[in-house]
Amino acid sequence: MIVFLTLCYVAILGLLIKLKVIKLNLWWKISPAVWMLLLIIVLFIPMQWGAPSGTVTNYNYVVEIVPNVSGEVIDVPVEALKPLKKGDVLFKIDPTPFEYNLGRLRASLKEAQVARDLAETQLDRNIKLAAQSAAAQRKVDDWRAQYDSSLATIQRIKEEIKDAEWNLDQTVVTAPADGYVIGLTLHPGQRVTNLPVRTWMAFVNSEASRLVTGINQNMLRHVRAGQKAEVVFKLFPGRTFTATVESIAPLTPQGQLQPSGVVPTAPTANLMPATYGVILKLDNKASALQRLPGGAMGTAAIYTDNVKATHILRKVMMRMQSWMNYIIPY
Repeated sequence: MIVFLTLCYVAILGLLIKLKVIKLNLWWKISPAVWMLLLIIVLFIPMQWGAPSGTVTNYNYVVEIVPNVSGEVIDVPVEALKPLKKGDVLFKIDPTPFEYNLGRLRASLKEAQVARDLAETQLDRNIKLAAQSAAAQRKVDDWRAQYDSSLATIQRIKEEIKDAEWNLDQTVVTAPADGYVIGLTLHPGQRVTNLPVRTWMAFVNSEASRLVTGINQNMLRHVRAGQKAEVVFKLFPGRTFTATVESIAPLTPQGQLQPSGVVPTAPTANLMPATYGVILKLDNKASALQRLPGGAMGTAAIYTDNVKATHILRKVMMRMQSWMNYIIPY
């Protein structure tokens, strides 16, 4: 941009000299260098904090699908990259062992209920005889113990049945939100486990994404939530989108200490300051933005409340960048 404005100045200067409005002398010969220096001092340096810019990337949330139960996959009805709704089936696990376990528990419940009814009947009969015989009183105590034991057994089996029913339901793995599956490699016959050591399917949540731009630390001091911004994408050359600063991530990887048995390295002068992430929210919901994929990159500019005179220059630069996206791939 500095070169462009300097060339414009030289063109105007040459025109004035040709029209003999001014006379070429030493001052006018060195004036382009003075003009460039003034541009840097008056406009471009203040613009770095008045209207900072940085690379912007659209991030999508990827849910790592791990089933709640283990077993053999019998069906994978989904296709990669095909849009799915929340609750659509991703894959099914063989339910046979879970159905067998549930049937066994239900049979055990019936046996426990029969034992409870028998204990209850004998308990009532011996209570009536307790007043006539000491032996009957001892039987009352025995049948009451059996009755209480059968109640506890029934309660335990009912809880196990709930767990078994839940496990059976989990043999059908469904989509956690609207989105699509990417990198599908799971096929029927493969055995999956509920251990979180690995995932079996990657699901992209199309309902949630984050548009993040990186701003250098020396340019961040005047950036606040609620300020206006503009974004140009490589995916949409020639177009400029308006946005708003939603929040600022107050941490960089350099400011995080990982728990370990190694003493952290002390900062040195050679350590380059990392950029801070500024989260943007696009203002307009055009149809083109509905297909903004994860990883879409571009440039974003934030218009702070300081040095507002530089905002116009930054807006011109952003629109020049949007048109240059037609010919510059990176």
